[in-house]
Amino acid sequence: MKVGLALGGGAARGYAHIGVLKALESRGIHPDYVAGCSMGALIGAIYCTGISMDMLEELAVTITPKYWLDISLSRTGLLQGKKLESVIATLTGNRKMEDLSIPFWAVATDVMAGEPYIFKSGSIATAVRASTAIPAIFEPVYLDDRILVDGGFVDLIPADLVKEMGADVVIAVDVGFSSTSINPSNAAELLMLSIDTLQKQLYKYKVIDADYIIRPDVSGIKPNQFERAQECIKIGEQALEGYDI
Repeated sequence: MKVGLALGGGAARGYAHIGVLKALESRGIHPDYVAGCSMGALIGAIYCTGISMDMLEELAVTITPKYWLDISLSRTGLLQGKKLESVIATLTGNRKMEDLSIPFWAVATDVMAGEPYIFKSGSIATAVRASTAIPAIFEPVYLDDRILVDGGFVDLIPADLVKEMGADVVIAVDVGFSSTSINPSNAAELLMLSIDTLQKQLYKYKVIDADYIIRPDVSGIKPNQFERAQECIKIGEQALEGYDI
């Protein structure tokens, strides 16, 4: 029986995926397929290289935004995203998706076509950069005649993809949205929380086609609070309690 894991978007809240992965491995569950969106694509891609959970957790805590922030002078985003792509390339050994030890797909949004764009092969770094390109925060990824941004506008929790990949059992991880009681402290934070709210409305009535849906309660984490990685990981680890998987 093949197990598929769908990791949803959620910016800093997505660090909870690492805790869920730790908890699954402690139960002897190792996914045969992984699909990710946005932060879920980032965590999923690195995990699929075969990295140890201890190392993945250490990377989450030590690689702070200073390593990937690159201010943009363009009109399409506050950040270029090139440093993030470079960091991803380094962490994944500059490999292609077809070289991973666990099959991995990533979803981005093709804003010109208004539909998902699924990365199934090619550069891991490019796929993850496109999937995480939050509009107005990061510059989009231009690929042929496509303009690609964060996949959360079309497939926030890509359970359908791991089923397409061949999974018999699908486990989806939904890190939800930040609490509406959180007050933004700057323009970038306001923008990220606004996008969070938009995605929340988009997915209010969407059915996640999965056998198990894990929902770590990281609603108290702002989208840009990457310094709370350890806290998110712990919450993700605890989220499997009560699940008979």
